Amino acid sequence: MVPLADGGINDAGLGDVLAPLTLDISVTGCPMFDVVDVVCSGAAPLTVSFSPVGSPALTSFRWTFGDGTPSSLERAPSHTYALPGEYDVGVIGKGDTVGSVSQIRHDLISVQALAAGAACDVDIQCSDGLRCLCKSGSGCGPAFSRGICSTACATGFCGAGAVCAAFALGASASASVTGSDAGNASDAGATSPVCLADCSGGAACAPGFVCQQIPGGGGAGPWVHGCLPLGAVGDFGASCRDANGSLDNSACSTAFCADVGALGLCSAPCDGTHPCPAAAACARLSATTQLCLPACSAAIPCTGDPSLGCTLATDADAGIDGGLAITTGDPSLTYCAPR
Repeated sequence: MVPLADGGINDAGLGDVLAPLTLDISVTGCPMFDVVDVVCSGAAPLTVSFSPVGSPALTSFRWTFGDGTPSSLERAPSHTYALPGEYDVGVIGKGDTVGSVSQIRHDLISVQALAAGAACDVDIQCSDGLRCLCKSGSGCGPAFSRGICSTACATGFCGAGAVCAAFALGASASASVTGSDAGNASDAGATSPVCLADCSGGAACAPGFVCQQIPGGGGAGPWVHGCLPLGAVGDFGASCRDANGSLDNSACSTAFCADVGALGLCSAPCDGTHPCPAAAACARLSATTQLCLPACSAAIPCTGDPSLGCTLATDADAGIDGGLAITTGDPSLTYCAPR
């Protein structure tokens, strides 16, 4: 038995002293890699691939991943770390005639907890103060194949890169649901507003998520851009009547399906203290009704509803017929409004 410089053991005999076995671990797929401390890091769940680097005479390997999962006999296995933590990775290599050698890399894998708005599967994947809301099967709808790390904005745990949005995630985000009670909380009756990933200024959403306009959590404050699962709800300006022709508030990121056009319109009431999102107008549709209407654009061409069309805006006080009376907005633009 000959000790090796890398901490392994060569039991092939003294004849191999001049050519000791070597073995080390290579890891790929790391979102970040610290070459000084030799640490592969990324957010949960983190999937990486390992491969052996060493003596060609080594032909079989046993890998351990440090997270309590079964070992692997693959030469170059891939492995997913589901939960945050630091993990040791070990490998034992053997050859038909040269014996065996082992290597272990302590804390090689560092899995980080998820920030507000990130896709998740279980609560423990989320950063402190956050829960995995709208998990699969929670009743939030088929678009929620995974949950969202979030909490009620009032808890103060939104953190950097998140916005406070007046949106019902469909799962309890109450600050009072903590500890063991969190696992037993009902997934019905969300507390709004909640924390979502911020996608303003062109920031990208995670794969499977889309950037949508949502009223800000401050009530009368400005609108925000938050990431929601693709297909979960319609964005501002989308149609929102259900298959029976009823107005469906739950189909809108704005939580309000207005009785506008043949198909309904995801919108929001507006006045001097409740503004509309950017590139929208607060339009007076009747003596008692003012609603936010989207400007016609490539993103919102206003062609999906036969009862809506792009209408030239006019000053609400000008008394000009043939246009759309707006209280706020750009009179030089056209807006998606009833024909």
